[in-house]
Amino acid sequence: MAKDEREQARRVLSFALDVAMQMFQQGIETAVIVRTVRGLALAGGVEDLRISLGVRAIHLQYCPGGGGEPLVLFGSVRANDARDIGRMGDLEALAVRAGAGTISPADAERDAEILAQAGPTWPWYVSLLGGCLLAAMICLQANGTVLAAVVSAGLFVFANRVGWALSTVGIAEFFQVAAKASTVLAVAISLLSLGLLTGHEAASLSAANLVLLLPILSLVSLVEDAVGDFHLMAAARIVTVLLLTGAIATGVMVVVSVANDLDILGEASRVSLAALPLALVPVTALVGSLGNAILMGTPMRWWLLACGAGLVTSLVNWAGRSTLGLSAPVSIFLATTVLGVLAGAAARILKVPTAVVTIPGLTGAVLPGPAMYLSLSQVFARVPGAWDAVAEAIVSTAAIGVGVVLGLQLAALRRPAAVRLGEPRREQVGPGAWEKGGERREFR
Repeated sequence: MAKDEREQARRVLSFALDVAMQMFQQGIETAVIVRTVRGLALAGGVEDLRISLGVRAIHLQYCPGGGGEPLVLFGSVRANDARDIGRMGDLEALAVRAGAGTISPADAERDAEILAQAGPTWPWYVSLLGGCLLAAMICLQANGTVLAAVVSAGLFVFANRVGWALSTVGIAEFFQVAAKASTVLAVAISLLSLGLLTGHEAASLSAANLVLLLPILSLVSLVEDAVGDFHLMAAARIVTVLLLTGAIATGVMVVVSVANDLDILGEASRVSLAALPLALVPVTALVGSLGNAILMGTPMRWWLLACGAGLVTSLVNWAGRSTLGLSAPVSIFLATTVLGVLAGAAARILKVPTAVVTIPGLTGAVLPGPAMYLSLSQVFARVPGAWDAVAEAIVSTAAIGVGVVLGLQLAALRRPAAVRLGEPRREQVGPGAWEKGGERREFR
């Protein structure tokens, strides 16, 4: 391989690796990242690229057909997923434009650098407001009162700031999540013991805030990686899911051990969090999806789509439970499968990231907050059969990821290979060049 050709290949792969690392940091699906890297490499004339994925790391190796020393690049991301949907959309759009040759290589590299240095889509306080809306709506979905919903929103802010304060001094995420869980339960117990809330209200706001600590999005990514044959990535995400779930249990147990004389758990285990009437199901899902869209950095132009996703998912879930008589895991699986199909269709037709639909839709409509809270409270209160309830809540949570992935797979069956993210659409006419309107464009 000539020196100039080698330098061009290095520049092409360096750009592809930069985009891939930013995608990893935002939590974009591993399959999309791999497809993007291959598409960008082909657009720059780099064929037969070998890609190896580790735990949040990507290894690229290019061996030219003419022989010579192989070109090897490696990148890794240590941070947890940022999950900024606006940034996801920007990165995917950049990859499509660069792969299709509608933007010059220099402009693509400049845009990638700008994205790497840019802040979140929304200021922290706006995102926090979105979280408040979501926490309040989940509380109402747990059949909480208006008072409990307002307190739930305030409690979300308080627990969030506790976690933020711990992060500023370098406390590990495990202890941050445990502290948040302890804060949620301690506040609920305090308000109940003071007579400011009833047992039903305390249970509903605890359910809302504790379920928001669950690593639901990591679980969805885990299933995506497992189904997509990225088993090492899936194994790493299993560790994350188990660790953070264990942190929640640890935080709850700490408070329980201190407050075991208040009979809060006995009262909580006797609370019945009934399902919402149909008239309120779409309202809470719509507002909850909007809140999560804001929390996750969704631009305003996609808010309507996010709300629609939550609305449809909630109605399918409600119909499955109330009309078809399905169990909670099966109805959630059905609802999230429909959600995945809608996300795939939106990605194909509207050119938006699938996360615009899936993340607000599932968090605003099908999070098993009441089931998870009540089952854990029954375990701590040593209610017979409590572990059966825990198992059903865990299966319900897992059904979210399985359903979304199945829906995306079904939607992809009708998606032409030529329009997949990052894949070239024109005939390659030479190393690093594309022919477009008689003009030769080179990636260098």
